[in-house]
Amino acid sequence: LIYVSNQWSRSSLYYLVDFSGNGDPLRAMNVDLNFDQGQYGFLASIAFTSLFAIASLGAGFASDRYNRKTLTIASAVSWSIATVGTSQATSYDEVVGWRIAMGLACAFATPTAYTLIAQFVPKDKSALASSLYGTGVALGGSLAALTVLLDSNVGWRNALLGISLFGASAAGGSFL
Repeated sequence: LIYVSNQWSRSSLYYLVDFSGNGDPLRAMNVDLNFDQGQYGFLASIAFTSLFAIASLGAGFASDRYNRKTLTIASAVSWSIATVGTSQATSYDEVVGWRIAMGLACAFATPTAYTLIAQFVPKDKSALASSLYGTGVALGGSLAALTVLLDSNVGWRNALLGISLFGASAAGGSFL
């Protein structure tokens, strides 16, 4: 569930904008916060991926040295907080800041997961465990696409709050 949450949180942004010229501020982040397609392109790419790529290296280093379960839970809580922050943003610059924080937090999911799999799953089951983990990309991406339904019913801000609740629940479930 952690990786599903990771993918859903990071990809939901793609479904919460409307550049048709007829967008509703309740249902389109870009209309509500008044940003254009170029700014959206920055949010959807560089604001997340640049720090994510760099932080992934540090996350791998940390995963080899510190408690991976704690790192996993902390990262899930952190990207959930970034999702809440995005939902409460009142400006484009605030969304950029939260998007950068999300990139940093999301970077920890994969290094910690693969090292936890290696540590706790018997070698003859590690490929299956890694495959199950990897399905989180598809499931999270599917939920992100379904964010359109949340958005159309409750608006972009509440959709993000729901997504963050899922992330916090996934983090809480990891304590077990």
